[in-house]
Amino acid sequence: MKFEIGENVLLNGKTYKIIGTIKRSFLLEKDGKKYKATAKMMGKIQDQNKAGIGVGRKKRQSIDYMAKRLAWKRIFDKDAKLPVTEEEHMEWFSTLCNELSPENLHCDGEISHSAAMKKARQIRAEWKQIEKSLGRKVSEDEAESWWIKKFHERNH
Repeated sequence: MKFEIGENVLLNGKTYKIIGTIKRSFLLEKDGKKYKATAKMMGKIQDQNKAGIGVGRKKRQSIDYMAKRLAWKRIFDKDAKLPVTEEEHMEWFSTLCNELSPENLHCDGEISHSAAMKKARQIRAEWKQIEKSLGRKVSEDEAESWWIKKFHERNH
């Protein structure tokens, strides 16, 4: 496909107009701003227009942390299921509180700080998924208080 000045091209779902050339590159315009596109990029634009997909950075896939945890739980408990009741949700929250404690988060100093921070981000992302499933926000204090209450009920 040959591109011509004045032609509109689609890139990442946005329309750009070819307004000229600069040093073996095309000059594109959108909303009054000018962009330079090499022949290689124009080839990608052509390919993505044929395929109907975008060019550039890939979108970050959202991860279903609850499903990952459920798969892990099912290794040890074949009857494990996603939480439905508030009680089951609070049980998941208390598990995450335990994992967010410094000694567990850092694996007693066995992992790097950056690895611990990545682990914390994943736990907090799962926390948000559980909150969404429950339909309300839950603080760590609330989850820990719930666990302490359950602990006292079991032991008295």
